Amino acid sequence: MATPTERGLLGHGRHLFGPEHDAFRDSARRFFANEIEPNIRQWEKDEAFPRELFKRAADIGLLCAGIPTEYGGMGGDFLHHVILHEEHGYSIAGAALEGGLTTDIVAYGILDAGTEEQKRLWLPRMATGEVILEIALSEAHSGSDVQSIRTTARREGDDFVINGHKMWVTNGSICDAIIVAARLDDATADARKAPIGLFFIDRREASGVTVSPPVELMTRGAGGASQAFFDNVRVHKSAILGGDAAEGLKNTLRLVTVGRLALAARMLAACELALTLTVDYCRDREGFGQRVLDFQNTRFKLAQVKTEITVGRLFVDELLRRGNAGAIDSTDASMAKLWVSELEARVMDECLQLFGGSGFSNDYPISKMYSFARLHRLYIGTSEIQRLIIGRSLG
Repeated sequence: MATPTERGLLGHGRHLFGPEHDAFRDSARRFFANEIEPNIRQWEKDEAFPRELFKRAADIGLLCAGIPTEYGGMGGDFLHHVILHEEHGYSIAGAALEGGLTTDIVAYGILDAGTEEQKRLWLPRMATGEVILEIALSEAHSGSDVQSIRTTARREGDDFVINGHKMWVTNGSICDAIIVAARLDDATADARKAPIGLFFIDRREASGVTVSPPVELMTRGAGGASQAFFDNVRVHKSAILGGDAAEGLKNTLRLVTVGRLALAARMLAACELALTLTVDYCRDREGFGQRVLDFQNTRFKLAQVKTEITVGRLFVDELLRRGNAGAIDSTDASMAKLWVSELEARVMDECLQLFGGSGFSNDYPISKMYSFARLHRLYIGTSEIQRLIIGRSLG
């Protein structure tokens, strides 16, 4: 089966990537083809993929590729981070990994805001796959509204004692450590005005941390999103990301901005793969004495899909170019996430329809891609939240 690259979709009019990026993409694509696609069905049954997958990815330099070499990374740039996201999207099995191997969003957060000690403590071990580090933001009563979180961090001398409950911790069942967003339990008239800190909690050392098995999802993937419970978890003040709890909200929003732009790139890649798979299927499938691809309705539907993907690609690639230059704007990232997540939903719906009844079977990857497209309209902030952010920028 031809890949999007071979069909001229990926790379058409794209001038972002140099030879080092292409080599990195080739390594990532081979890794998905050889290490993930043959095993994904079993991992779906297990409801998790093995943590050893991180170490195997690290062995060929896929983890933290954009992190400087002094902190154990490959010394690449933001686009290496984006490519790993895109290859999740271009892989037939990539959707089922959910968050997958892209914990480098957290790595960028540490690089951007962490103290020197925190960078040297965490980043080299993340780059080797020794440590899987995730972030916990959402709660049962607060999702995209970070300022509504109820998890608290009470100061006791040089320590903080953390209590609360988090939802949707990516790779929760296999992660070693979690960065937890918690509100400082200060005497404040309005609790929403109390500072929010980001705290490193090492599950292997801290007591009082309980992580649930993966929550059963409509998507039935292998990545596993878990709940996490914190009962009087004690951490030293040095565990605050950046050393300043008052900067926690700002650091959280920067992490989310990077995540939204990276997700937009990943979703566009999935759209391109869906188009490729659907064209191939319609070329081979016959009805009423002709190929499904030869019906005018089929060509009109696919023409619309290709046009919308191309328009989205031009927009997102421009934002990736700016992001690689260090100019990631939160409103732009919200526009990219909004547009592409809504586009992905339309693309997957049209493509699954052209597969007919076969599209409803998990024997065809379009089924899994369709269900994850629905998730992406909620992930890292719903479409409604993105519209709210964009609307605020209007003045």
